[in-house]
Amino acid sequence: MSDIIKDLTNYRIKGIEKAEIEYYKQLTQTLDRIEAQIVSLADTSLPRTAGKLIELQSAVAIRPKIKAILDKEYLPFADRVVRKGFGEQAKRVERQFKTIGLIPPEFQELTKGDLALVQNLKKQYYTQFKDVSNNFTRILSDKVYQNTLVGTEFTVLEKELRQSINGIYATSNDPAVNRLVDYVKNNKGNPALASRVDAAVKILQTKYASTRVGENMKRYAGQILNDSLRDFDATLNFNKAKDAGLTYVKYYGDVIPTTRTLCRNMINGVYDKSGKGIYTIAEITRIWNSTSWSGKKSGTPMVVRGGYNCRHQFSYVNPDWYEEDGEESDILKEVAPIINKEKNINISTLANPITLTAIRPVTIKQSKARIQKQIDVNAQDTRYPKNPDGTIKHRFRNALKNVGKVQISGLTEQQATLVTALFDELNELAVKYNVPKLRGLKVSSSKRYNGAMGDGILYLGSQFINQFTALGRIPITKWKYGDDITKRPFSVKQYLENPVDRIRSTMYHEFGHHIHQMKYVNNNVDYSWKFKPIIEEKIAKVIIEERKKVPFAQRLIGNSDYGDTNPQEWFAEQFSAYTFGKKDKVHPAFLKLIKDIEDEVDR
Repeated sequence: MSDIIKDLTNYRIKGIEKAEIEYYKQLTQTLDRIEAQIVSLADTSLPRTAGKLIELQSAVAIRPKIKAILDKEYLPFADRVVRKGFGEQAKRVERQFKTIGLIPPEFQELTKGDLALVQNLKKQYYTQFKDVSNNFTRILSDKVYQNTLVGTEFTVLEKELRQSINGIYATSNDPAVNRLVDYVKNNKGNPALASRVDAAVKILQTKYASTRVGENMKRYAGQILNDSLRDFDATLNFNKAKDAGLTYVKYYGDVIPTTRTLCRNMINGVYDKSGKGIYTIAEITRIWNSTSWSGKKSGTPMVVRGGYNCRHQFSYVNPDWYEEDGEESDILKEVAPIINKEKNINISTLANPITLTAIRPVTIKQSKARIQKQIDVNAQDTRYPKNPDGTIKHRFRNALKNVGKVQISGLTEQQATLVTALFDELNELAVKYNVPKLRGLKVSSSKRYNGAMGDGILYLGSQFINQFTALGRIPITKWKYGDDITKRPFSVKQYLENPVDRIRSTMYHEFGHHIHQMKYVNNNVDYSWKFKPIIEEKIAKVIIEERKKVPFAQRLIGNSDYGDTNPQEWFAEQFSAYTFGKKDKVHPAFLKLIKDIEDEVDR
């Protein structure tokens, strides 16, 4: 079932998420500067004897200087968020009303009243950002005064100041937390370790947030950033809908393991009595008022939704736009061509790879249908060997029951949409390397593998995709050939900083297996479990020769620990890094080998 309103709402949600990523990065940079300046200020302004703070007058005098740093660094960031971020989101709300086109024209564009509301909201949320600055001026100043009053060592004050700003220097009873804290403290500012430091900070800010001592500016400012963008969208959307006379809503957003029960139930239609998947504002208000949950905050439910850090949004509709079974009526379906005119929706190529923010999720059914259409054609490729009676030859177990089939259960709509888009890239690689396109896809809940390949069937683990859909789950490395082999990463995924590329890397890796398994294969070979492909024989010879060239202790020639498991994994890990263009992570012998494969020489 198509859902035009869902498409438009996801457009707004993706806009918020894109802005959130952009501004959170800016926030991190801003707070890093604040931390460095305030610690330096304290170091140069506070007299001490034998390392201990001694002068209260200096402790009092430092307060306006702390405020000046916060005003100089943090307030311009807040201004950018409310001025640019809110302005862009207002345009997305306007686009939704204009695209639908089923309400009076005078309410489709932003009116003078809407623009006045936008300005008032900008002032309101800027005040919230400013309050954070004022509160932490007081908190940081009090830290200085109290530590000076009791004559603590400067190192203690430094730790408390850093903790109050970025929240990563607290002492914990958990040794894992303390190790991460020490790692960040000792290596922050080292360009060679920047990615690993960032990963450690991310873990401290998320996984161990509840174990940190005290509160910190990053936590508060980050929450206000997230909530302000979403609450602004919700407020403007609500007011435009009210003016247009729309009193029914649909509720949208991804459902993940941490989704609150209220949001999950509204999205899944648990509270829906109409059968159309819609609610009245009165119904939402009653449900919201009668339910309690962690993270609920004060305000109207149409604005605050699920509460702090809620990532869902309402869209306002007319019940006449839907049939009794919830299907869109003809009047709404007429809007579909307008939306579908947008170019490059979930299209991904090697030259223009899709990003997380560019994904517009579609239903699981739609994703499956898109891949199935390709596989129906791919499975007919005559390069896949068959017996004289037309039955399929195979080398790998379970191939027969998966040829020509698509199974993507266990994925969210966003994840399924992503895998579908990346599947297009694999088709492109098949053409480039003159091998048959893949003829099957199976996503499994098995914990035995992240990915696998055999007989043109791609296997992916749903738990792997769920794991790497979030940032900061694996350490990042800048290791390259010539660096200390003991610091080499376990997997080439650790060269990549975002979740889409990590999933893409695994799919490239598995396609590397497809190349060495299927290159030059046809009905003229004895294709069975005993068959030894030409490329696999060549890979084995290359590795033997390369290992002869170096001392025994240096004979690990993979770009990852996993790449030295066996010749096939060496090839797949090299291929993944090579396809990403990371030539410094690719062994020279592989460059020669892949060039021969591309040119189809030395069969």
